[in-house]
Amino acid sequence: MMMHNANNFSEISADNLLIKRARKDPKAFAEIYHTYFPLLLNIAYKKLESKPLAEDLVQEIFVALYQNLDKLEISCSLSAYLNKAIRFKIMNEYRSKAVRIHYSKTVFPFPLCKTDFSSLEVKELSHKLDRVYDQLPRKCRQVFMLSRREGLSQKAISQKLDISLSTVEKHIGKALKIFKDELHEYRLLIQGLA
Repeated sequence: MMMHNANNFSEISADNLLIKRARKDPKAFAEIYHTYFPLLLNIAYKKLESKPLAEDLVQEIFVALYQNLDKLEISCSLSAYLNKAIRFKIMNEYRSKAVRIHYSKTVFPFPLCKTDFSSLEVKELSHKLDRVYDQLPRKCRQVFMLSRREGLSQKAISQKLDISLSTVEKHIGKALKIFKDELHEYRLLIQGLA
């Protein structure tokens, strides 16, 4: 057991030295990239079953790693750190996808037929949904989240947030209007295809 801890400490120290080298030497960062990119891609692809999406998520991790090299100090192995980062990204992607599906059902309440949306259009719509959601006023976003994501009734939201029922209704109405206004070009396209 003592040997295992010593090995682990040694690995963490070596990884921190590699990170320090990477701050000054692009070759050291390239070494990290080439060592871990295939491993993280494999993890992401198995979970997401989409190579482009998996590649995007792994790329985002390395961009963030590079941007934070100056302040990065890990207390676990670099392998464990990156493994945790990719799993966090995958979890966020699942959560984000669930929210987008739920919002699309709310914003576009009519039945959809199969469309010829390209993956680029779908990705664009997905980013637009995220941006619109992020732009909602804080309280409005909170109420809308409780209603659409957690499935709480308006009465339950009113009690939980200690606000009137009419305020809850106004926030939900406002959020739906913002989504419909911001996504009007997509709504017309989908109606034309339905």
